[in-house]
Amino acid sequence: MSQIQRALTKFILNPSNHDVLAIVKGVRNGIVYGTKIRFPHALVMVFLFGSGTPRDKFKKILTATRQHAVRLGMYVAIYKTILTIQRDLLTNGKETPDQSFIAGLIGGWYMFGERTPINEQVRNTD
Repeated sequence: MSQIQRALTKFILNPSNHDVLAIVKGVRNGIVYGTKIRFPHALVMVFLFGSGTPRDKFKKILTATRQHAVRLGMYVAIYKTILTIQRDLLTNGKETPDQSFIAGLIGGWYMFGERTPINEQVRNTD
């Protein structure tokens, strides 16, 4: 095992790094889930209703997928970071339901605070 692998293994197995690794894992999962959901949807919508050359359509699909995946990953990062900060600074390691609400509120404010095509689709489903 190389020295880098040993250092990474030691970092991963150290319990004090759990919160950082949970945030990283959450971001990764958010990006993967956002990609799995958005790519097929964008593929169908752009080819059924989009205009332009196949190259333009492919760019639109990739742009929509990337935007959705990155924003979902950012939401998870914000949510988990705020939860961790609240838990560690305010309640001495105990989680409470209002912490989830506050973290979700701040993450949602970030997600829906700017006008993007993705956010407009969500807003217009009322």
